[in-house]
Amino acid sequence: MSSGITPADTAQRLREDSAVQYIDVRTVAEFAQGRPLLRAVNLPVAFHTPHDGAEVPNASFVDIVNHLFAPDVPLVIGGDADDRAERAAAALLAAGRTDVAVMTGGFAAWREALLPTTRDNRDGISYVSLLTQFRRKDKRGGSKSGAH
Repeated sequence: MSSGITPADTAQRLREDSAVQYIDVRTVAEFAQGRPLLRAVNLPVAFHTPHDGAEVPNASFVDIVNHLFAPDVPLVIGGDADDRAERAAAALLAAGRTDVAVMTGGFAAWREALLPTTRDNRDGISYVSLLTQFRRKDKRGGSKSGAH
């Protein structure tokens, strides 16, 4: 089971430990509207279909996480006030990861705590750039790259 961590503790943990990685599992559109100002990447755990808004799981979520980060990299999963972060953490734990925490309350709680935010969504952070990197690795038959 993943552990819960407050937004303030998340900020402190990422400040104090350069190995910890924050994964924001909200949609690309939500992430682009703002995110915690810390070492973060956007890897949606689910997408919403354009025609009816139905949620569709991101079948590549665990594979992309495993491509980007070595198995021993501590992860903090953030989302919104819904259960996406918990679902993402459960999928990662089921895939064998052991150091996974969920930021309680998601991005709304981060803002309520008056912690800094950004709209930075450049290459290496944005889902599109990370997915492209993952797909290129797949085509080359490459291996995991480890933590960034």
